[in-house]
Amino acid sequence: MTAAGQPYNFQARGGSRRTYLLLRRHGLTLIELLIVVAIIGVVLAMLFPAVQMVRAQASATECVNNMRQLGLALQQFTDKHNGEFPKSVHAGTENSWVYTLAPFLENVDQVRICPNDPTGPTRLEHKGTSYPMSSYICMDIEGAIHNVNHMRPLSETLVAMEGSEQRDPTSVTFDHVHPHDWFLQKNIDKHRVWIKLIAEVAPDRHWSAGKPDRSDGTSHLLFADAHVEARQANVLKGLADDGVNFALPPRKVRLTGGLPVTH
Repeated sequence: MTAAGQPYNFQARGGSRRTYLLLRRHGLTLIELLIVVAIIGVVLAMLFPAVQMVRAQASATECVNNMRQLGLALQQFTDKHNGEFPKSVHAGTENSWVYTLAPFLENVDQVRICPNDPTGPTRLEHKGTSYPMSSYICMDIEGAIHNVNHMRPLSETLVAMEGSEQRDPTSVTFDHVHPHDWFLQKNIDKHRVWIKLIAEVAPDRHWSAGKPDRSDGTSHLLFADAHVEARQANVLKGLADDGVNFALPPRKVRLTGGLPVTH
């Protein structure tokens, strides 16, 4: 209607009733608003898992790169020290073994902490590492091999693992783990190997669903040839439950009378 009470002539104004109604609408109705909100919610619900997966993959990749750089630095260290590996703080060194690799790394502080380590910032501040070395590499114990020239194959010799957040992040002495203790016969007999292991190692540091016994997800292992492998927690648990000491270094093989002999 016009101001004079006459019907509004849409056609005469060059428009249509639809155009007029669209021009008069200044906002969304409540139903339309709810529909928009619902659509946005569905889109976000679809995107969130994808974003989380991308972030998890990025963290896992960064962790692998960290350990690989440490492995390459270890190779340079052993080359310079007649095959000998660095020692843990128990050997009287002032800092963690990882700091002895500093001359062979661009920045040791950038690679000694796993991005998924919840105690990473504290460990970084107190000069620790997320990647403790195996006691078979850095301690004087039965079964230990301290020299790379006595190891064969290098690709099967475990050097370092991802440490558990249960280790004191303020103490530098937690720069190694004790697989020789996990696999004591008394622990095997009482089925306590896995309990001992997860007190020092985080087998579910990546891709974990949060199982209480930490038997899901994966963690990364560094080997003497500098390669890094992702191992599923349930696989490690199976070995632990069977009493298979996967951390024990294999011995170099020599030939005697034409037969292979380990020593």
